[in-house]
Amino acid sequence: MSKKILLLGSTGKMGIALTDVLAGDYIITGKSSKNFDALDFNQVQNLIEENEPDIVINTVAFLGIDPCEQEPDKALQLNTLYPKFLAELSNKINFLLVHFSTDAVFSDSSGDFYTENACPRPLNLYGLTKYGGDCFIHAIAKRYYLIRISVLFGETNKTTQFVEKMLQRIKEGEKSLSVSNDIIGSPSYSLDIARELRKIIENSLPFGLYHVANYGKASLYELMKEIVINLNLKVEVKKASYKDFPYLGIKNTYTPIKSEKISALRPWNDAVKEYCNNIILKGSDRNG
Repeated sequence: MSKKILLLGSTGKMGIALTDVLAGDYIITGKSSKNFDALDFNQVQNLIEENEPDIVINTVAFLGIDPCEQEPDKALQLNTLYPKFLAELSNKINFLLVHFSTDAVFSDSSGDFYTENACPRPLNLYGLTKYGGDCFIHAIAKRYYLIRISVLFGETNKTTQFVEKMLQRIKEGEKSLSVSNDIIGSPSYSLDIARELRKIIENSLPFGLYHVANYGKASLYELMKEIVINLNLKVEVKKASYKDFPYLGIKNTYTPIKSEKISALRPWNDAVKEYCNNIILKGSDRNG
């Protein structure tokens, strides 16, 4: 009998990828902000009790450094206390909890890749509240996978994150983009992360924290330059500093991650090629 998955945040970038990778072999119930309020803990509990899932995958978060600085109460509720509640429910109702976290829990001090054994030191409210959620899950949940990811690219219907914002500006006719060359992470493809999570679950790897990222590191400028080249867009991508743009919270400028527990995923620039090919194919399907 197929296992039942309750996917919280099903219309986001990771939600779309997870649905694509897991559909067919699992019974997936997806919930998004249109029909689910993660801040209503009674609704969360009722939803889980009604669905009786074997696995709950949570991709819901209050994203972004500046939004969290502007709404700290919401950041604490959604990024820290909501994962804590899921951890408590995972023990009470007996489901496997999969929760997504971020490289933003780290400072810039390493000078190297951050592994699962690296000590977090958040620089801003976003990182602090996400790390709070990580700590509660680790302390409370008996059966969990905590998946830390970095700069994410992949299929999405939204234009609120970095890559999509840039592509939207190009779509609107901009011929030149200035992109930070001093913010460095591990660009990662949502489909590759979803495929790796499936392996982790199906191979029954030990419960705990996993860094899941495509191999390598790159600045936001290098990532966007690679995407523009692969999409054959007639746009100039220029190097800039994050200091050239307005911001509120302290930026995490160097947080590439890698795992000491699982094999490295393919290089990020190889994943960019697949991502761009999918965009081109979907565009030709619509035009055809």
